[in-house]
Amino acid sequence: MKKIITITTIALGLFLVSCTEESSLDQLKSKQAELKEEINQIKNEIALLDTTSESIILLVTSSEVLVKDFQHKIELQGAVETDQNILINSESAGIIRNIHVKEGQKVTKGQTLITIDAEIIQNSINEINTALEMADYMYNKQLALHEQGLGTEIELKQAKNQKKSLESKLKTLQSQKGKTIVSAPFSGSIDQIFTQIGEMASPQAPLIRLVNNKNIRITANVSENHLGNINIGTGVDVVFPSLNDTTIQTKVSYLGRYIDPVNRTFRIHVELNNNTVFLPNQIAKIRLIDLDLDSVLVVNSQSILQDTDNNNYVYKMLPTNKEVDEYKIEKVYIKIVKSYKDESAIKTIKPKQLLNNSKL
Repeated sequence: MKKIITITTIALGLFLVSCTEESSLDQLKSKQAELKEEINQIKNEIALLDTTSESIILLVTSSEVLVKDFQHKIELQGAVETDQNILINSESAGIIRNIHVKEGQKVTKGQTLITIDAEIIQNSINEINTALEMADYMYNKQLALHEQGLGTEIELKQAKNQKKSLESKLKTLQSQKGKTIVSAPFSGSIDQIFTQIGEMASPQAPLIRLVNNKNIRITANVSENHLGNINIGTGVDVVFPSLNDTTIQTKVSYLGRYIDPVNRTFRIHVELNNNTVFLPNQIAKIRLIDLDLDSVLVVNSQSILQDTDNNNYVYKMLPTNKEVDEYKIEKVYIKIVKSYKDESAIKTIKPKQLLNNSKL
C-alpha cells in the first residue's frame, strides 16, 4: 500500500514540474515574438529616416554592332629632323674681331656672320702685290727686248715664270683672306653662338649653330614584319605629345630600302613643309595605317568572349517583345580580323569552321 502511494506522489510531482517548464517556455517564446516585433518596428523607422538612395547596378549591358569602315594602326616613336641644322666652323685660324649677328636673328644665304682677324694675310697680300708690280715690269721689259732681238729667251721665260708664281701666291692669299669671313651657307635662324669677340677661332671649334625648320621630316624605324603593309602614300597620323597631342594627318613620303640587321627594321620619312612650330629632335608618335577595311562588322572588344576551346563568340540579342523590352539570346561564333583600341573587326563563322581558329 505504501508503494502505491509513493508512486502516485512521484507521478504527481513530475506532472507539476512538466507544467511549470511548459509555462516558462511559452513565456520565453512570447517574449521572443515581442522582441522580433520591436526589432522590425525599429528597422522600419530606420528605413523611413534613411535618405540615401539605392544604386542599381546592371549586370549585363549591350552594345550595337556596326557596319562601317575599320582602320588598324601601328604606333611608332619618331623624331623631327632637318637637313638644315648645322654647326658652322671656321676654315681659318685667327682671333675673332667681330660677331655680326645675335641668337634668334634671321639671316639670309651669304650674309656675314663672323669676321676673323686677317691682318697677317693682308700684309702678305700687300708684299706680293709690290713684288708682282716689279715682276710685271721686268716681264714687259724682257718682252720688249726679245721683240727687238736684244734679250735672250731664257731671261724672258724667267721673268714670265716669276710673274706667274707671284700671281698664284696672290690668288692663294686672297682665298685665305676670304675664309676669315664666316658667311651663312643657307637662310635660317641663329640658334646659338658658341664664341666671343677676342677668342681664337679654329677649324675644330664650332662657332654658330644655324637652323632652318621650314621643311622638316619625321623619321621612324618600322619592323620588317610590316614591310608588305606600308607603301609610299600610306596614311599617317603624327602626334606631338609635347604640344598637347597636336595631330597632323599626312602620308609616308619615303620608304627605306635597307633592313637593319641588328633590330630588323627599316626607315620611313614623313615630310612636313612650311613648318613654323616643330623643332629638330622633337619627339613625335607616328600612327601608321597598316590595314584599311571597307564596310565590315565592328563590335566593342569587351563584348567578345572565349570558350574553353579558345573559340571567340558574342551573344546576339533578338527582341521577343519590344513593348516590355524582352529579348532572347543567341550565341554567335566569330573570327577576329583585327582589333584596335576598343573596337574589333569581325567575321561570323559556322561551328564547323571552329577548329584551329585563332585570333589574328
